Amino acid sequence: MNNSTLLLVDDEPLNLMLYGKMLKDSNSQIITAVNGQDCLTKANEHLPDLILLDWNMPVMDGLRTLEILKKEEATKDIPVIMITGVMNSSENLALAMETGAIDFLKKPFDKLELNARVRNVLLLTETLKTLKQQYGDLEEKNRFIASLITSIPHPVIYYSLEGILLMCNAFFEQLLGIDKAELIGKSVYRYFLSEEVGFHVQKDIELIQNRETFFYEKSVVPGGRTFIISKNLVFNDQDQPIGIITVFTDISDLRKANEELLNVKKMELVSGTLQLMHVNEMNNNLIADLTKLNPHTNKEGRELIRQISNKFKMNMTEQIWIDFESRFENAFDSFYKVLHEKYPNLTPNERKLCALLRLGLSSKDIAILTFQNPQSIDVARYRLRKKLNLASEDNLIDFLLMVAK
Repeated sequence: MNNSTLLLVDDEPLNLMLYGKMLKDSNSQIITAVNGQDCLTKANEHLPDLILLDWNMPVMDGLRTLEILKKEEATKDIPVIMITGVMNSSENLALAMETGAIDFLKKPFDKLELNARVRNVLLLTETLKTLKQQYGDLEEKNRFIASLITSIPHPVIYYSLEGILLMCNAFFEQLLGIDKAELIGKSVYRYFLSEEVGFHVQKDIELIQNRETFFYEKSVVPGGRTFIISKNLVFNDQDQPIGIITVFTDISDLRKANEELLNVKKMELVSGTLQLMHVNEMNNNLIADLTKLNPHTNKEGRELIRQISNKFKMNMTEQIWIDFESRFENAFDSFYKVLHEKYPNLTPNERKLCALLRLGLSSKDIAILTFQNPQSIDVARYRLRKKLNLASEDNLIDFLLMVAK
């Protein structure tokens, strides 16, 4: 009641003086008016927190004054306690409440009753003001959210923390083929793929717990399309989460285009590898022909042939691998990264072997590319399986096919 402004309206000066004394301890500012017309003037001038309005007055009675107060924009929300003396029947009191009075006092009343009624009304109206402000803020926030949802050119939904759909845009209606009127108020999870509902619920729980915006890739509705799903929390003024905005970005066409491009790169890699194998096979034959000269030369000649062969093999292997690895990383950009994260103890040669096996090359093919014999490659494969803790050859191939798929 402190710092409140009270307007007391009565045509009897003694009554106004008495009411003022009764309310002295409330520390409220007291304004008085002697009739209904005077009340309207003072109410518009001071906009009091509460009006105590007598019913029976000259010039304009309390009921007519109450009607006007409740019709005017400036005064319609000011609470009014009707004070009745003669007009104290149940019908009169009901009429006062219907006209807009928030409470009433029957004469005579004492100080305790007056102060209690005034205090209760002021507390009630203060609570109502707070709720109205909060409702206005919520309405404004909802208008902003609705505008945001409408402006995004992707399916967007806004739902409560319990999963009840509150808003959606036309793109989401089109995605489901269901009108908005039928969607609002229903659980949003009922429209997702049944086998994925648990996953989406868990993601929402993580969002609420961590309060961090995130996104993930997932199918949502029947039809085989893939979406990037981004989630954001909506907070109230107390920084408490009240809802979730989710945006669905369809990446099916983009993903298909990327897969087609990747397949082209893989085909180019295989083609380039086959060409390298052919060149290497010719080089192996050339080295074999060169070593045939050994019986026809002296010790120095044989040493020279050996040095030339070894240097040729080393240079060719290094150049071939640089070219191959460049093509391979272009086609399987995350293969080495994932392999290194899972098995950081692999040697460079073992990682190369993994890459060649990932292409489906046989031990013979790999031997040609690396200037080794097939038996050496088989031994290397056996050691690789042991290092990867794999039991059989099939497990090795399956494993490498799944790395960074």
